[in-house]
Amino acid sequence: MSKLHLVFGGRVKDPRGLDFVDLDQIDLVGLYESYAEAEDAWRGKAQRTVDDAEMKYVVVHLHRLLEPDAENRLGCGGAGPDGLGRPATPQ
Repeated sequence: MSKLHLVFGGRVKDPRGLDFVDLDQIDLVGLYESYAEAEDAWRGKAQRTVDDAEMKYVVVHLHRLLEPDAENRLGCGGAGPDGLGRPATPQ
């Protein structure tokens, strides 16, 4: 199975959380086969909105949701600072 990653973002109620204000306004950036590609897309979107604390973009490891035991069997894993496996928001 491909290691699919989803990048999306939108306005959040609290910048410390992931409670999005309006799901109809979510910006679905795309699906990516590698984390590196997803991180590049995430970084591009996140840096455009760095001055707006209520805008947040995230990378979701879809492959971990679809096959949660696969990485444990392979000895892989480890989420990033936000639990989603991506680095902290760029400064």
